[in-house]
Amino acid sequence: MYKVFNIFFLTLGMVYSQNIDSLFSSGNDSYNKNQFDVSVIAYENILSQGFYSADLYYNLGNAYYRLEDFANARWSYEMGINIDPRNKDMIHNLMLTKKKIPNTIETPDSQILNLINNFLTSFTYGDFVLFSSIMLLLYSICFIIYRLMPSKPIFVSYYVFIVLFFIGTSFSVIKFLWERNNNFGIILNDETKLYSAPFLNENIKISIFFSGNKVKIEQTTDKWIEISSIDGRKGWIRLEDIRTLD
Repeated sequence: MYKVFNIFFLTLGMVYSQNIDSLFSSGNDSYNKNQFDVSVIAYENILSQGFYSADLYYNLGNAYYRLEDFANARWSYEMGINIDPRNKDMIHNLMLTKKKIPNTIETPDSQILNLINNFLTSFTYGDFVLFSSIMLLLYSICFIIYRLMPSKPIFVSYYVFIVLFFIGTSFSVIKFLWERNNNFGIILNDETKLYSAPFLNENIKISIFFSGNKVKIEQTTDKWIEISSIDGRKGWIRLEDIRTLD
């Protein structure tokens, strides 16, 4: 019976994998034929099944861009960059997409803030953890070698690796907290109304957001999301008006 279950789940996994590959190939073929709306359906179908990758988000962003749906294109590229933050093609396409978005709200230029933001977004949490793990391993090796054969170069390396380990660990914590406390989303619908409370009431309307803008998510309910923007606005929008970057 155990073998039967193994065969069943193995077969199911193979069928599932083939379905994903088939959808991805179908999406690529449709894109090459300039059928961008069809390719979007194929790529979104893959996402709905819980599968994602940097390549998938990149292709999806390109398809949305060709359809001039710059809000979803930006969302796709940003999701891809979260997975592969040093993908030059994705970063370039994201910059092109931002230029297509009217009334875009961007972070004010600051060399220090840009340096910090670029550094944190250029690496994933896993990158920092991997770096710390490697430094800990090298530190352990140097410690053992130094105990067996004491020498000044090994002694120096011993302290260098332990310092780098603590630096990597510190950035791992910073990156974790930064991601946890900075949840963002992309406004999808043009002229999305911002309310002071989670109710459809023109009397409590604060202002309007335009599609493609990136906002910070403060809290959510079943139908509403409280957001804040760089220009100081804060309020509630409908859940259907935004696509979260998570």
